[in-house]
Amino acid sequence: MEQELNAATEQKVIEKLKCLPPRKIDEVIQFIDFVARKGQDITPSEKTDDFKTVILSLRGRGRGERLVSRLLRSRREDQIADERK
Repeated sequence: MEQELNAATEQKVIEKLKCLPPRKIDEVIQFIDFVARKGQDITPSEKTDDFKTVILSLRGRGRGERLVSRLLRSRREDQIADERK
């Protein structure tokens, strides 16, 4: 499904962007930059910078945030409960 960027397509994209919260717009811009650079010759340092940017942008997004600390706390609570028995 290839589309040319014409006035109708541009308007459709703008309308969809208007529905997004501000923090999501940054993600869209990063994605567009990624797609635009895809297929171009990129130096290793640029690739590393891209990976760092992607990883940093994902921080705080997952449901598993602080998962390890919660698991460790739960394990300690289980051990204390076992010792009381």
